[in-house]
Amino acid sequence: MASVNIGKKLRDARLQRNMSLDELQQITKTQKRYLIAIEENDFDSMPGTFYVRAFIRQYASAVGLDGNELVEIYDGIEEPEDIESAIQYQTLDESRTQMYDENNQTKQFMRSLPAIIFSLIGLAIAIVVFYITWQDRQTSPMIQPPASEIIRESESTQSSVSSEAPVSSSTESSSSTSSSEPKAPTEVNFVSESGQTVNMSATNATSPAKLEFNAMTGPCWVGVYIATAANNDNGYFYQETIQPGQPKSVEIPAGTAQIVVSLGASEYMEFKLDGQKAEFNPNNTGIGPRNINMTLAYAPSQPEQSAQSQQPQ
Repeated sequence: MASVNIGKKLRDARLQRNMSLDELQQITKTQKRYLIAIEENDFDSMPGTFYVRAFIRQYASAVGLDGNELVEIYDGIEEPEDIESAIQYQTLDESRTQMYDENNQTKQFMRSLPAIIFSLIGLAIAIVVFYITWQDRQTSPMIQPPASEIIRESESTQSSVSSEAPVSSSTESSSSTSSSEPKAPTEVNFVSESGQTVNMSATNATSPAKLEFNAMTGPCWVGVYIATAANNDNGYFYQETIQPGQPKSVEIPAGTAQIVVSLGASEYMEFKLDGQKAEFNPNNTGIGPRNINMTLAYAPSQPEQSAQSQQPQ
């Protein structure tokens, strides 16, 4: 029997795969002593030629060789081929297959890279939008009651109006004429700003004046501070988080001379006084909270004008 190189060929193939005899025993279900006998070409120590052929086939299959070819060598039909050449060819084929698999994986990753990048960018944008929205919803009132005294209409002011000196007949005539004219529109003017604090004024306001709030592109917390008896001259007269598409209006108590409008996310908010838009950020000094101090000067009412025109000379 031409069995000189069968054991060496099988053993070299096993070592090429870094496989121990214990591992080979578990794969082939063949006792370790028979595997050693095959590697040593000690076929006479085996139970018989039938088992020798079966063990050779099982061993060869486990290490990636052709078991039938080795059995034919064992039977003397074929001469054994060069052991080292066969192993080199097998190693070369495996290396080429591995290189192809690695190149293929690299190409697939590069093709999918743009999609991965765009997905990460979209996720980052969603996180930023969610954080801004959550922060705005959690925003607490931005201002404390102003340190300066709120100017309120007093009895002394009313008495000073009633004690004005009589006017001439020509003044009476002009007053009577003006009382029949329609009221001029309210004027809302930007005065100055310092950081988040904005100073504004309103003249010719209606009594009671009316504030209108409209969130344009996102929710905005609004607080209106007025020192009144209802809030014990402390706290907010009105506060609410206004959502886009849900405008709100607030009526200012008659005679109020000063208010403070606090905005959380001011870039989302537009508000009006008596229908006139309040341009509280004409210089585009940034976004974020704003505290708007506004003084109010009211248009004279027609009954007051009539009373002045009827005073004796």
